[in-house]
Amino acid sequence: MKLFVSGIYSGLAVGVGSFIFLLATYYLPTNLGVVKFAASALFSIGLIIICLFALALYTGRVGFFLDDRSKIKERIIDLIIILLGNAVGAFALGILLHFVCLNFTGLQGLAVSVSNSKVASDYVFMEGILCGAMVYVAVYSYKKFDNFGMKIIGIIVPITLFVATGLQHCIANMFFFGMAFNWNIGMLWNLIAVILTNSVGALLVWGIARLTTLIGKKQTQ
Repeated sequence: MKLFVSGIYSGLAVGVGSFIFLLATYYLPTNLGVVKFAASALFSIGLIIICLFALALYTGRVGFFLDDRSKIKERIIDLIIILLGNAVGAFALGILLHFVCLNFTGLQGLAVSVSNSKVASDYVFMEGILCGAMVYVAVYSYKKFDNFGMKIIGIIVPITLFVATGLQHCIANMFFFGMAFNWNIGMLWNLIAVILTNSVGALLVWGIARLTTLIGKKQTQ
């Protein structure tokens, strides 16, 4: 139950970051390059909150679940619980903000536009894999750096890159779909594809890191 609640909080945190991204995109001045970069950087607030409070985020945990292969079954169950909690938090905040922002037609229209672009993308598999890799790098950086400033920079840089380049994050998509409130079968397929590809991306980076470590150890022997 504690893990599920932590997952809900993480979903809410990603939703907060996603909403800040929408606000920044909508209200900042019209220099598109600067706006996109600034809005993308602000999105990272969500993951910073998650890391600071050690909350359970599916995309932040899936790349690490093979670290202890003696408990793979338990880790998989935990990941499912976390994903369900993330979905509840992200969708709930998205739906709430849909009704709160009904009179803000421009902002609501932006949420619809973002959600439609996610579903319509022809590169969803590559976008999901690259996003999963970026989130893994962000969480890994937070864990490995001792300096607090470097921990935060380690989150901001990869997260800004994935948002600015339009990569797909399954929990953020849940928020956008909730706020857009125009659900269809395409959104369901998108979520399935992005959940799987985010997982693949994170595990690919984990595998490369492990392989590099093993090669390094053999060379020093």
